[in-house]
Amino acid sequence: MLPKWHILFGAIFSLILSLLFSITVLQTILIFLSSVLIDFDHYLWTIKRKKYFSLKEVYLWNKNLPKNHKPIMHIFHTIEFIIFIAILSYYIHIFLLILIGIIFHSIFDLIELIFDRRINCREFSLIRFLILRKDYPKRYF
Repeated sequence: MLPKWHILFGAIFSLILSLLFSITVLQTILIFLSSVLIDFDHYLWTIKRKKYFSLKEVYLWNKNLPKNHKPIMHIFHTIEFIIFIAILSYYIHIFLLILIGIIFHSIFDLIELIFDRRINCREFSLIRFLILRKDYPKRYF
């Protein structure tokens, strides 16, 4: 999903939560930021694979990926990362707010991937990635 949509939907979602649950402005901002900044892993992946450092270059490269490209590992979008944040949220309340934003973001990503029939374009598990990594240079990009 394009950043503008994550920003728009994240803002609306955060605002609705703040109205429904009377959370503070700081908590609302944290949920919003976590629903948008999770995509920082797109930037990290592009730096690693393409050596692009410019946000514009990274954005354009990701935007112009073919519809059925090979799976990409986005570390913050993996089930293991989400479980890690969930465990932290049990002990530290601020991580619950981060988890809410991350799950919201991930749901919208999944909806888009399913709708566009591109569910195979993302690697969802770090463990699977590590098991298959010997094949990644051959099979991916």
